[in-house]
Order: sequence, then C-alpha cells, then structure tokens
Amino acid sequence: MDPAAGAPIDWTRTGGSVTRLATLVLAGALMAACSSTTSCRVPHDCPSAQRCVNGGCADLDGTPGALGEACRTNTDCGSGLTCSTASQGYPGGFCSAACTTSPACGASAACTPIASQQLCTPSCTTDSACRQGYGCCATLGDVCVPTAACPPPACMRQPITSALPAAQVTQFGNLQVGTDVKFSVPPNTGSITIVQQAQIAGLTVVYKNSVIDNSAVPLTITKPDGGLAYDDLDGGAGTVASPDGGIDPSGEYAYYGGGTPNTAAFTIPNTSASLAEGVPAGDWHFTVNDYANECTFVSGCNDGGTNLDIYEVSVITRPAPPTGNMEVAFYIVADMTNSTGAPLTASNALADPYVQRFVSTFQTFLSRAGITATATFYDVTAADRARFGTNISADVTGPCSELSQMFTISSAHPGNTMNLFLVQSLRSASSGGNTVVGIDGTIPGPSSMNGTVSSGAVVSAADLFAGSLTSCGTNPNMAGCGPDRVAYIGAHETGHFLGLFHTTEEDGANFDPLADTMKCACTTCASPTQRPNCGSTSVSSPSISADRCVSGSCGGGDTLMFWLLQAGVSLGNLSSEQGQVMRLNPLVQ
Repeated sequence: MDPAAGAPIDWTRTGGSVTRLATLVLAGALMAACSSTTSCRVPHDCPSAQRCVNGGCADLDGTPGALGEACRTNTDCGSGLTCSTASQGYPGGFCSAACTTSPACGASAACTPIASQQLCTPSCTTDSACRQGYGCCATLGDVCVPTAACPPPACMRQPITSALPAAQVTQFGNLQVGTDVKFSVPPNTGSITIVQQAQIAGLTVVYKNSVIDNSAVPLTITKPDGGLAYDDLDGGAGTVASPDGGIDPSGEYAYYGGGTPNTAAFTIPNTSASLAEGVPAGDWHFTVNDYANECTFVSGCNDGGTNLDIYEVSVITRPAPPTGNMEVAFYIVADMTNSTGAPLTASNALADPYVQRFVSTFQTFLSRAGITATATFYDVTAADRARFGTNISADVTGPCSELSQMFTISSAHPGNTMNLFLVQSLRSASSGGNTVVGIDGTIPGPSSMNGTVSSGAVVSAADLFAGSLTSCGTNPNMAGCGPDRVAYIGAHETGHFLGLFHTTEEDGANFDPLADTMKCACTTCASPTQRPNCGSTSVSSPSISADRCVSGSCGGGDTLMFWLLQAGVSLGNLSSEQGQVMRLNPLVQ
C-alpha cells in the first residue's frame, strides 16, 4: 500500500520520477464496545452513551440532560436543547442548541462552528471534562466537540459547492457512511463524478500497524441495470493479470487509485471498458464510505474504525459529446524574479517571454488531448508566499498538511479552473536522490470546487527562467529549455487531476486502466541485471527508466503520463483514450 496522496513527479538533470498511488483496498477490524457499571469523577470516565451521575456511570433514565450530555432523542435533553444524534456524527448523542453568538449559550459554553452548523458546546480546559468520543478542542476555542470535528491548528477543510450550473449538480446534503444514494443520469451523459467532502471524519486510520489517510471512496457503485460498476472490497484490478507480467485494470469498468482523504472525487469513465460502454442513463446507486467505515467490518485495521463519519455528498453529470475548453489558474506562490530581474507578479507574468514560452508549451501538451487551455495568473498574499513558497514537503500529504492547505488558497477565485501552484521548491526524503518538483492533491481532483484541500496541483517553477530561450527551438524541448520542463510538469499534473494514471509505474508491474497506452513491463523491459528482481519482496524492485521503454513491446516512455521525465526521451505524447478521459472530466466544458 502507498498512503501518499496525489501523484508526485521528481526531476533531475538525468531524469525524474513520478509515483502515483497504488491501488488500495482497505480491510478493517470490527471494534466492539462493552459496557459495565463503573465509578466516575469526570464525564470522560464514562462510555459516550452514559452520563456521570452521583459518582457512577448511568444509562439514560429519562432525566433531561444538560448541555453536552448524552441523548437518544430530543426528550433526553433539557429545556431549549435538542439532540444531535450518533447517526449525525455525535457519539452517544449530544444535547445542544443552535446559536449565532456565544452569550446565547450561557455561562461556561460557546457558540461553535461544527461542520455547516453553529451549536452551543461546553467550555473546557482538558479532555477529561469532555465525554468519551469528544475532546477539548483548542482550535475551536477550548470547547467539547466530537474528536473528528476538531481540526488541527491552521487546518482548513471546509466543503465547497460546485461552480457548475445547477442542472449538472445534484446535492444530497450531509450523509453518514453506509447510506445508499440513488441518483438519476440523463440521456447523453458523458461522465459522472461522485464527490464526498468530509463534515465530520477522522484524518487517519491504522492499517496493519501503518498510519494511513482516511480516504473517502464509494463502497459500491451500481448501474441502472443492477450491474456492479465498482466495489471497493473486491480487489478490482488485482485479479486481472496482464500478459506482460503486471496488473492490467483496463477491463474494469471503474478504477480507483487511492489516496483521497477528506475531499474525494470519483469520475466515470476512466478505463477502456467504461469508455467503450459509456455512462448509461437511468437510476444509479452508490454507498457513502471511507476507510474508517471499512475498518468496522473487515480485518486488518488496528485503529480508527467508525461508521459515524459524515460527508457532504454531490453528483456531477457532464453532457456528451466532450468539448475541449479549460480555464487554467496559475498561482504565483514562489518569491521569484522574472527575466528582467523584477518580482514575478500576475500583472507582468504574461508579458515575460519565458512565461509566454511556458504557457505556449503547456497549451501544446493539452492540445494533444483536444483541449484548448486559457491561462490566468494570480498573486497570493505575502503570508502565503512565506508559508508555502519554498521547501514545502511532498511526503506529508494529509488534508491538514502544508501541501493540502496551500490548495485552499484557490477559494479566493471561485470557478471551474485547473489550479496550478508555482512554488520555488519542494522537499522529499523518499525521492531516491531526485528532486521532487510536482504533486497533485488527488486523482482525479474535485473539479469545479475551488478551495478544497485537493483543489489543484503544485509545480516547482525553479527552472522557469533557466537557460536561454534561443536553445528552446520550435518544438517542446525538455532537455534544453527550462520553461518547457516546467510546462511538462504542469501538464503531467493536470493529466492526473483530470483522471489519468501513470501508463507504467516505476516497478514495471502496475499500469494504467487504458488499453491503448503502451506499457513497459519489468519482466521484459528491465535491464538484464535487474530483471531477476522483478516482483520480488525480498530485494529492491527494479526502476524502469524511460529510455528502456521506447520500442517494440517496451513502450510508453515518451508519453506525458509515464512515471519518469527523462531528457531526450520524454515527448509528452497522449493516446486517444487518454484524451477522452481528460475531455470527459467536468473541468473541461
């Protein structure tokens, strides 16, 4: 399993690597609760469904509860209070009241934003003052709230409404994991995108003693004829052996790459099978789900299992046939100078010849998918430049990481745009000596929802003004032209955001779900000295470079979505099916 989020791309003078998420089918362990009569001194001594009464933990007995105490229904709460139930994400129920200001909540309480609500919550100084399942949340003002509702410091992960026309977006509101959702797909629909945005959900789970992000993904998706479009527990592509020795998911109707915590988009079609079949009209179904939910009923999960997480759910439909217009927003996060030595800003960017070359080459790569890209540049605040512009980590990728928090900057410009954040550099301890220069939020990204923790990709602009433009030539030149290298990285990450995976992964054993892209299998394409290690778990897997994937049965090294950017080999080509997937994404209108 690979718990990273997104699709990083490394680049050095001799080559660079991009590592997308491996398929992750999570298993979890059922965590059973037990009850007993116990003594208590503080609320935290009792199970979440009980109250601390006269020194002992007691079940609800009809006595009206005070603010923050357990409840099942409104009748369990005192005058003026209502019950926020366990099914709404409040363990054991939570007596509270809607509010607009803290004075209305009375002494020792505060009006607190929880998801999309404002509720009265008890004030606290330590976790012991809060019931089990709740914590004293400093970032919300030292109040007792469900543990999953307390954001870490400086963590913004607010749900965002789609900017697309209402006719394309169906809103289902806040739903608990395990809920079956029915939605109607009209005739002549080119693609559907299921979006889950966390309202109350934990950040991580512990799977086989490893902490991984709590990714949101439909448990199952069912087509109008009752056929299964996707099942997150069936192993999917892992059961489909490729004749060249790897795993080929192109025959699956839908494919999931993993790594989608907090904000998740699932777009169909994204495989050869679904491109051929299309998206049938009629009533579809899917089950709201995340890894924490799966932890409650299958084996292998050590901690973090719960079936109480809440997500804001919507479905986007994109009409067919696919058109090819896309707005691209470049955010200048790096504190850098342009070719004249002046600070690079949104107002002077498009007048600079190096930036013009960068944009032109970026547009050339996208045109190979049949997409016409229009570029706009934006500045960010001085505080954001200082926080995100240099040396941001590509290894720490959860929703509250600096990387994901940078993507929320796009909330300043709502719309349906591909957001690319130009930084000076990234850092990674797992890049094999290379320099990481780009990474996506998720594959695919939440199109039309600027401001989420997955709303874009980051691209290093370190080479933007490198060298002389006279060495660039007429065609894209990744070996000798700095602006072209940055354009390649940006186009590669855009491909991921629109739903493309690497044609071949570094180990040569996993491939994208499209049949018309050339593959480069370890068993036939690795160097003779590395080939015996293909598929081995006892020694390091081979690393399949692009120059070994340029002819015959070993191909794909020249494509935009190969895992490696290698000077003299990488050309940025795209296949017909790759272009279809990209154009069918709701970002392209």
